[in-house]
Amino acid sequence: ARKTNHTEEACDRYIKAYKKVQKLSEKMEPAEIARTLEMGVSLVKEYLSLINEEVN
Repeated sequence: ARKTNHTEEACDRYIKAYKKVQKLSEKMEPAEIARTLEMGVSLVKEYLSLINEEVN
């Protein structure tokens, strides 16, 4: 949390969201994930980009 200048709580939220997007991406398109998690499509795409970086 210190390295990112975000609170520990915020970092926990980001990690939880990342894991949710990761799981849902196995069966859903970005727009559907965004609606399900009530977040913007662009944010979902950012998470998906991070997920793809991790895989490759």
